Amino acid sequence: MNTLRTTYGHEDIEPFYVGGTSATISRSGNFMATAVEEDVTITNLNSDEIIDKIEGDGEVITSLVMTPDGTKLAILSQSQQLRIYDTLSKQIIKSFKMSSPVYISTADSTSSLFAFGGSDGVVTVWDIDGGYVSHSLKGHGTTICALAFHGELNSTEWKLASGDTMGSVRIWDLGKRKCIKAINEHSAAVRGLAFSSSGEQFATGGRDQVVLTFSTKTWKHQSTHPVKEQIENIGYLSIHGKDYLYTAGSTNTLRIWSPKQNGEMILIAETEKPLETNEELLIIDVLKLDQYSPKYLLVISDQTLAEVDLECLFDGDVDLEQQESTTTLPIGRRFAGNHGTIADMVYTGPELLLVALATNSPSLRIVDPINPLQFILCEGHRDLLNVVDSTEDGQWLATGSKDNDIILWHWNGQEETFTIYCTFTGHAGAVTALGLSKVNNGRPDFIISGSSDLTVKKWKIPKTETEIIKVSEYTRRAHEKDINAIDISPNDEYFATASYDKTGKIWDVDTGETIGILKGHKRGLWDINFCQYDKLVVTASGDKSAKLWSLTDFSCKKTFEGHTNAVQRSKFINGNQQLLTTGADGLIKLWDLKVDDDALKTFDNHQNRIWSLDVKKDGETFVTGDADGQITFWEDNSEEERARLEQESKLKIEKEQTLNNYVNNKDWSNAFLLALTLNQSMKLYNVIKASIGLNQDSNSILGSIELENTIGKLSQDQLLLLLKKLRDWNVNFKLFEISQKVLMVILFKFEVEKLISIPKFGTLIEAIIPYNERHLNRIDDLIQQSYTLDYVLEEMNKLVV
Repeated sequence: MNTLRTTYGHEDIEPFYVGGTSATISRSGNFMATAVEEDVTITNLNSDEIIDKIEGDGEVITSLVMTPDGTKLAILSQSQQLRIYDTLSKQIIKSFKMSSPVYISTADSTSSLFAFGGSDGVVTVWDIDGGYVSHSLKGHGTTICALAFHGELNSTEWKLASGDTMGSVRIWDLGKRKCIKAINEHSAAVRGLAFSSSGEQFATGGRDQVVLTFSTKTWKHQSTHPVKEQIENIGYLSIHGKDYLYTAGSTNTLRIWSPKQNGEMILIAETEKPLETNEELLIIDVLKLDQYSPKYLLVISDQTLAEVDLECLFDGDVDLEQQESTTTLPIGRRFAGNHGTIADMVYTGPELLLVALATNSPSLRIVDPINPLQFILCEGHRDLLNVVDSTEDGQWLATGSKDNDIILWHWNGQEETFTIYCTFTGHAGAVTALGLSKVNNGRPDFIISGSSDLTVKKWKIPKTETEIIKVSEYTRRAHEKDINAIDISPNDEYFATASYDKTGKIWDVDTGETIGILKGHKRGLWDINFCQYDKLVVTASGDKSAKLWSLTDFSCKKTFEGHTNAVQRSKFINGNQQLLTTGADGLIKLWDLKVDDDALKTFDNHQNRIWSLDVKKDGETFVTGDADGQITFWEDNSEEERARLEQESKLKIEKEQTLNNYVNNKDWSNAFLLALTLNQSMKLYNVIKASIGLNQDSNSILGSIELENTIGKLSQDQLLLLLKKLRDWNVNFKLFEISQKVLMVILFKFEVEKLISIPKFGTLIEAIIPYNERHLNRIDDLIQQSYTLDYVLEEMNKLVV
């Protein structure tokens, strides 16, 4: 019989980017700062790890900007508070109250200045080294939504461009502190401002879908170019000495344009156009990722980031002006700031080393735990994903979506991603549940799908890759309400469905006929799963319970109650011995199927509803995902924990024997230190009491000068622990004498300054003083009573005489 699994260690993939504000990055491309609601996270993109977290002021972050050298970070929130954070010392070095909320900010190339655009139309320039406002530029009548520096500090070309939501652009001479040009050519918000590398050209882009160019010598308008998308960011890049313009915005593509003498702009390159879905994504910012190579980072509105390498444009053998077709720019790494609500997840890929996610996005996301911040994007569906399932070898995936379709994916080892094998279409509603056949001879044989149209369908998987399959083997009306889960039995003979109509059903795979109904839950079912080693099935319900059912007579064998909200997922692990459940209460519970007691263990690591769960290697590892997008990988460490506890128990016994030896040898100092280390309160008390009773040194408060000296050498942590013991003893009138004597030794041995520096020292003394006063009053009462007794005795002696 297998040993029960009892403890699991875990590692988390936490969201590092949540909110509408853009990311900001250092010139080296190593460090990126992002907002997580009111907090800020700094991430190392090369090592895929979060290196720093900055606590917010309680209000949502509205803008972030990091200096190019990566040493300073400006943080602005809805509270109008500006905080300057030093990334080297990891502390806030300056705070300042802005005149209005700030939604756009930038830094100059020398890391000397920040510029902030306020919602009151004021542009504020901040001197980073001096820590003060150097310019307050007024002229816009509405919210600033674009900023761009040009030139070096205090030079004649030292300029700042600003744009607002009404389409107005102003050019400021920072040396003369005045506006030298006002441009009112746009009819909508200006989101892109850029100076060419030479400084001779200036370009603006707006949500009116046009790009305007100007000569900075005369500030005359040179050209107007429609780009057929709302512009969110523009910039110049120099290729072989010539300036090209890039644009990004509502089409979710980065485009490279070649300006012509006649004012036209020719598209020479762009990133691959994403699949058109109901998800309206746009690029909100473009960041230079690497100062030594032409790599850029696209910040997308769903808080994902995509790396684009423009190296192909710098090939000297390619004439960008004469090429026949537009160059497609490859997308490299993708980073997920957050995955949103994770509706479903499964282990997949070679050796099940990857995890596939169904999130509130039409695209399938594949996560590698080794590179936890990155993900692989697989496009195919046109509406949000609801469910995902994988074969046991991880080579095949099936996804169901709100677009009513099912897509079967196959692992492509050369490209290291999943590609579409075929699409099944025919449901009249969203696909809410599905299961792939368990028996796999190179590929799965069939898919069972369930839909909000209340039917289940069986689909035969073709032997060769096919575009669309429209005809299922059979269709059955399954439930009265939505079908939330489907599972296939290990031998492919049966499948099970769980519905919001409070029932689960067992079906024959070949005929599609119902062979059993599971009734007993008081609310809808969220999950259902077969046991791989026994004729059992488990259901999870909104009635806060999971139930174990027999496949022989379809009776309920056991009910597991303990969650404080709906049970979302349930899985058998460790043969047929244990059960894992996850709930809307954010808890994971581990159950022993052989007993009727409460949960064997409860794991509390999520803050929100846990929608998804998958297990691997019979429960040696499992993964959970919640509504906040947090993913947690769990690994069984029960054996290690048992070995650790056994070792601790052995060491404890050995130390207790050593303690007894010290006491027998009247070695009070070592006995005291060991009892304190073992944190055994009464043994520590008895050691001190025995020392006082023996009284080896008559002039010692504790009966031992050596023991007093030992107390005088205690570390801060040891002293704090001892003070806690004295506080506890002091409450009891039978123990308080020794507590008072030890406290007296501490006051004699330590200077007041050192005692005050101990954390929580004041709190401990405040807890001791009231009981000291109580003990003192009790002793005073005893003394007064003794005087009364003396008087009575004296008077009685007079009578005798």
